[in-house]
Amino acid sequence: MLAVLSCILALAMPLLVPQISPATPPPQTTQNPLELVQQAAQFYQAASFEKSATLWQQAVNAFAAQKDPLNQAMALSNLSLTYQQLGKWKEANQTINESLNLLIAEKKTPEQQRINAQTLDIQGQLQLATGQPTLALETWQQAAHSYKTLNNPEGVIKSQINQAQAMQEGGLYPRACETLLKALKLDNQDCNISQENLQTFQQKPITYLKILGLRSLGNVLRVLGKTEQSQIVLLTSEKLAQQIGDTQELAAIYLSLGNTARALGNEKIQKQIPRQPPIIFNQSLACIPSEKPLTAAEFYQQAAACYRQVQSFTSPSIKIQAKLNLISLLIQTQQGAELPTLLSQIQSNIAALPPNKIAVDARLKWTQNLICLKSQQTQDKLIALSPLLQQCSFQEKIALNPEFIESTFLPSWQDINQIVTEANQIAQLLGDKKAQANCLGYLGAIYEHIGKLTQAQQFSEQALQEISSYTFPEISYLWYWQLGHLYQLQGNTKKAVSSYTSAFEILQSLRKDLLATNADIQFTFRDNVEPLYRQLVNLLLQSDNPSPEDLKQARDIIEALQVAELNNFFQEACLESKPISADQIDLKAAVIYPIILPERLVVILSVAKQPLRYYSTSFLTSSNPTGEIEATFDDLYATLNPFIATSEPLKPYQQFYDWLIRPAQAELEKNNIKTLVFVPDGILRGLPMAALHDGQQYLIEKYNIAFTPSLQLFSPGLLSAKKLKTLVGGLTEARQGFPALPGVLQEVQDIRELVANETLLNQDFTRKRLQQAIESSQFPIVHLATHGRFSSLADNTFLLTWNERINVKDLDQLLLERERYQQKPLELLILSACQTALGDKRAALGLAGVAVRSGARSTLATLWAVQDDSTAELMAQFYQRLNQPNMTKAAALRQAQLLLLRSPQYEHPFYWAAFVLVGNWL
Repeated sequence: MLAVLSCILALAMPLLVPQISPATPPPQTTQNPLELVQQAAQFYQAASFEKSATLWQQAVNAFAAQKDPLNQAMALSNLSLTYQQLGKWKEANQTINESLNLLIAEKKTPEQQRINAQTLDIQGQLQLATGQPTLALETWQQAAHSYKTLNNPEGVIKSQINQAQAMQEGGLYPRACETLLKALKLDNQDCNISQENLQTFQQKPITYLKILGLRSLGNVLRVLGKTEQSQIVLLTSEKLAQQIGDTQELAAIYLSLGNTARALGNEKIQKQIPRQPPIIFNQSLACIPSEKPLTAAEFYQQAAACYRQVQSFTSPSIKIQAKLNLISLLIQTQQGAELPTLLSQIQSNIAALPPNKIAVDARLKWTQNLICLKSQQTQDKLIALSPLLQQCSFQEKIALNPEFIESTFLPSWQDINQIVTEANQIAQLLGDKKAQANCLGYLGAIYEHIGKLTQAQQFSEQALQEISSYTFPEISYLWYWQLGHLYQLQGNTKKAVSSYTSAFEILQSLRKDLLATNADIQFTFRDNVEPLYRQLVNLLLQSDNPSPEDLKQARDIIEALQVAELNNFFQEACLESKPISADQIDLKAAVIYPIILPERLVVILSVAKQPLRYYSTSFLTSSNPTGEIEATFDDLYATLNPFIATSEPLKPYQQFYDWLIRPAQAELEKNNIKTLVFVPDGILRGLPMAALHDGQQYLIEKYNIAFTPSLQLFSPGLLSAKKLKTLVGGLTEARQGFPALPGVLQEVQDIRELVANETLLNQDFTRKRLQQAIESSQFPIVHLATHGRFSSLADNTFLLTWNERINVKDLDQLLLERERYQQKPLELLILSACQTALGDKRAALGLAGVAVRSGARSTLATLWAVQDDSTAELMAQFYQRLNQPNMTKAAALRQAQLLLLRSPQYEHPFYWAAFVLVGNWL
């Protein structure tokens, strides 16, 4: 009997190399199995896999002749591993099963269990490589159990790291993070890693598993949107790998560092207000960052440096991934100088890869890059709506400059078709259904671009036949979207709507994972995912007289888009909507849904007990309809300075009235509507609806006005005048770089005279004191007279206290605590000195975010910083009217605004139109 002592780590795919000592001399006529094993291992390490496989097979036969099933199983496992390197997946699967069958027949000794655990590691690697992450996870969990039984902590850690890899492949990133933290013995909550966490960790002995686990954790953190933590963890793994000279792991770490640097650059771009394309960079930075804060362009340079550094290593699979990522980055940032060289190299580099999953992914990523480049050569607006083109990472979707296009050599569509065909052949060899579906989907996209729509449709249908939306929803929505787009191109509206609807429904079910945990999609949500919603609505409303069913579906889709945008804003799926209709809330309210679509602005009107109504404004003569709406929006804001006179101050207010209200004016009057509730879209969230003008009077003079990101997000309910007890917090002094608010003192004094309240002013207005007050007493109203900022980014949306900022993501921890103690939601949150971020036209998304995150039924806030005196006056009038019986919040706000409007001192819209009520208006 030969004793087997071996070590394996499936992620890196080393051999299961034994130390064997013969109990009896082998027959002289047969080569010593030990020599065969040693030679096979040497050929494997030298990447001579064919010779290695031949020797492993001879070792299998030799161990079988000696009736040594354990070492025979060991040799079979290594043979399977070698077949994986050769891309012989059928043979790899057959030999690993033979190995496991031999082991099952043997008595469960420690030696048998050790070999069995190591063989399971190899089987898990095979399953992962052939697109079966769920099976791989189950297999590695079995391996971990075996290692635990053997009291082998290193084996347990190894299997946990492998499990995390399978979880990542399956999209289970939070679970992968938890598993890696457990494997690395890092004690923390909510997957938050700090430099301090890692300092103690670095003092422990360096092992390959520690380095590998940290790299895997860094990748998970990046996808979860924790990019700064990702960089810290990856830099730690790089430092440790340098210390032991692990070049193979260093190559993978530099690839990951490049991906994280690029994600950091994307975040910087997103946070620029107003958002601008990145500066063209012309200098080189090192992959390892300096201490100073970096700009977006510098992060992109850093990413490029990391991708280039990978090229100095020997691993072909990691090198090709880095090169493809570099090409994608150069396309995004319009850096054309390197592209001709890279494009000429990439085809031969990909062709040299063994037929495995990496080879399939590389070909498809190469294809995506080529489609993005070649798309710049088409002027067809409908083709430009192709789902795969929405995945292109052009910064702000700006067109590439002519010199950039001319400097590249692009393969023909026929050549690109061949690339994908080769990928599909490998996917079929692997038996990887997901990969096959993606290949077929890409073939459909290629045939669309060359004008063969029938073949494009057939390939897209075949892609969906390979998979189910239940098993692989993260890709099936994309191919349903593409199929709907192709039906639309062919004029088959009915089938187009059906396919688009399938894509939309899958996306809804995916929302928690796709929109809340995929950092790339968070960054590009407006470009990559949002177009699906709008294209479907556009189809449903393309006729002049849409059916009631189409109108209802379009309205529901826009509501779903609003919820999806807010979930994306928070980067977590925190909002769950419940269907509700306007007539369940208020029979005298009309709900107005303005929707910005290509070439037109449409409005859906919902009036209680009436069919939905639809009207639209066409911008067919405009080259940029969205730009026309934005220009009018800018004109409106330009007139908001009360000290600057213009020749036509009401023109933009009247233009928006004509677009949004005038077509419905007669119906609103006929149904005796008292309140208008807007569910605004895009830039219209920041529109002061109260100031819209019909030529005779402002909209607020005729109606109560409220906003809601979705009717489904706020519960109805009338605030009783007997329940106006208020918790007031505020700042009058300058703090943290923000100016003093002297008018807040008068505002607080007025509230004291009108309603029972508790006041926290200046030094007393801290997060801790605020939380204590919320927990200790029942306050239906929380009124915060302090600086705050609304932004299209959650990280830039906050409220100011005496000594810190309360970020919008933390509002639920602060205000929703009262529900735990009092079992009652907050009725009204008032933010009387906040403003939208300058230059950020989507900043009102932050206002909506505050409204839903606070848990309040209603939120009263301002779209811009209003004068202290007028604010104090309006708030006093608001409370006075809210104290009256059966007074709704919207009506109280309207009457307070009218009082300012009719005052010579404050009649300009600047003083009163900024105040908006978000949520429940009763």
